[in-house]
Amino acid sequence: MTRRPVRIAVIIPAGPGDDLLDTVASVVRYTDPSRVILVVDDTSGLTSAGSQVRSISPDIAVIPAPPRAPGGYGGLWVKLAAGYRWVLDTFAPQMILRLDADALMLGAGLEAAAEQAFSRDPGVGLLGSYIVGPDGGTRDFAPAARALRGEAGLPGILRPRRRSSFRSYLALARRAGYTDGEHALGGAYLHGFAAANSLYRRGWLSQPWLATSKVGEDNIMALLTRAAGYRIADFGGPADPLALQWRGLPAHPAELLAQGKLVTHSVRSWNGLTEREIRAIFAAARASSVPGYRRLCRAYTT
Repeated sequence: MTRRPVRIAVIIPAGPGDDLLDTVASVVRYTDPSRVILVVDDTSGLTSAGSQVRSISPDIAVIPAPPRAPGGYGGLWVKLAAGYRWVLDTFAPQMILRLDADALMLGAGLEAAAEQAFSRDPGVGLLGSYIVGPDGGTRDFAPAARALRGEAGLPGILRPRRRSSFRSYLALARRAGYTDGEHALGGAYLHGFAAANSLYRRGWLSQPWLATSKVGEDNIMALLTRAAGYRIADFGGPADPLALQWRGLPAHPAELLAQGKLVTHSVRSWNGLTEREIRAIFAAARASSVPGYRRLCRAYTT
């Protein structure tokens, strides 16, 4: 199989209410032209956003979300896995950026920073907000571990195929040094090609029975990556490119820009600022840096 090499693939799952145009605009602005951008559309047939997104750039594709994969958790993992399969069927990206629709790219240079991080340790397959958060604090994996152990243990016995899958992956991952529940936060993370392709070749991205799982999609993806023999590395600490929090921004938009952060999540809120206000600040920053871009950004924030 011959696949087209690109520097980066970006996969964005999107649902109703997401400001998809603004998020995609940030990706187009700040990624290398050697790219493919894929939207996994879970808007229940509301296709106008998908059509508008395709018009932004010729390297943007939109595919429908798989059926019977509702909401988040395992359902979101099934949607993302479909996106990974679509990309890896045709392309050989050096890295895959998984990006929430309520995340934004804030600056250029993510590819170079990730390439350096992956090259420092070939055993690393996943970069993200891992052990250390953007404030320097340590992330707690205990809730994720409880959910995973529950579905792999006796409580999961009513879903035998799902339970068997988790038990198998846990056994492989633990032999590789996995700590139950460890993962990179799902708002944005990067897979190196070797790790993502390993999951693809093994068929691990084709498991629709995981759609009913209440294990977080980021936890599932990390578990599979560790089971395939790859490690996770911090890329979201105070000095790193990612500034991610599960809910709301980790700092004021102006502070994130001043710090030179390249990706942030979530733009839904920060203290008294609304999502609309936050996106407008970041869109203005994009517009001020590129002649002729102001009109495009204004269209996405009005």
